[in-house]
Amino acid sequence: MYCKQCGHRFDQKVENCPKCNAKLTAEAEYTAAAPKKIRLRSFLLAAVIGVAAFAIVPRFFLRSDLETIGPTDKLRFLRAIKESQYRKVGQQDIRIEDQTLVVVWDLRWNSLPENKQREIVRIVGHAWNVVGGKDTKFRIEGQDETVASFTDNQVVLQ
Repeated sequence: MYCKQCGHRFDQKVENCPKCNAKLTAEAEYTAAAPKKIRLRSFLLAAVIGVAAFAIVPRFFLRSDLETIGPTDKLRFLRAIKESQYRKVGQQDIRIEDQTLVVVWDLRWNSLPENKQREIVRIVGHAWNVVGGKDTKFRIEGQDETVASFTDNQVVLQ
């Protein structure tokens, strides 16, 4: 053993140092440690920080720029409009002039009620704007004048 007071070393196990009579063994009571108390505030704080970190911060600070709409979206739209239900009620052809979609109808266009014409122009024009086009014009087959158009989210019937 070793005495911390005087530095004396000896071989026996004793309670007091034989040289300086200092107490070598200390009596200690060993007990299990008390469990740590996790408070409700800790959970609430963690929840608030989690919501802020994963919901609020990305919404305001990590916004990405608007994604440019690629030509594949326009191609899908054009394929879909060519095979749409409007073919049954008189749609003959579609063309693109710059960013303007031109929809060609047969003479059945004039027999459609005005509210139905407005609905068709609004639906097709809005869809064309969503995929990145600008204006939409409706023409009668064989004529050069526009009978309806969708510009700046406005339906205009001539």
